[in-house]
Amino acid sequence: MLKTDILMGSDEINSILRGLVHKLQECIGAWDDVAFIGIREGGEYIAKFLVEMLKVKKGTPLPLGLLDISFYRDDISKRSFYPEVKSTHIPFDVNAKQIVLVDDVLNTGRSVRAAIDQIVDLGRPKRIYLLVLFDRGGRELPIQPDFVGKDITLPPNKIVKIERSKKGLIGKAIVTGVKDDLGT
Repeated sequence: MLKTDILMGSDEINSILRGLVHKLQECIGAWDDVAFIGIREGGEYIAKFLVEMLKVKKGTPLPLGLLDISFYRDDISKRSFYPEVKSTHIPFDVNAKQIVLVDDVLNTGRSVRAAIDQIVDLGRPKRIYLLVLFDRGGRELPIQPDFVGKDITLPPNKIVKIERSKKGLIGKAIVTGVKDDLGT
């Protein structure tokens, strides 16, 4: 059994997400060509939450897609387990869109690289912004986020997971031991 510690609760996470919405509104002038894509699974919940918050503020819904990067990862053949593959659902044309790519935790940059590869396979966006809830450093690739909720420092043998509440909203962020030696 792995020991888990609570990194932060839902109130603090919600405050960070409201701050990210504010940063998005400051940066993006026109919203008619903006779409969100959440990387399954943690980025999915954050993207849904952000899109809902922006809908309330803007009065109009924004397109939301979900991306499973399992087969785009460069370490798939090295993993000691097979990933649980979920569907990718992008219900809009990515061509000429400003895409806000959302993930929960940025570490090595490999997950983001896989997501960008998959998005570019679907078309040619005008721009891809990267938004992450947590940036823990440790890059192996030259990938930097445009929007960061919070910078955190953790030992390399720890991971951060976002848990949902019973209502399906973001409940808390927990820190636990690493499941494999490949990181994220």
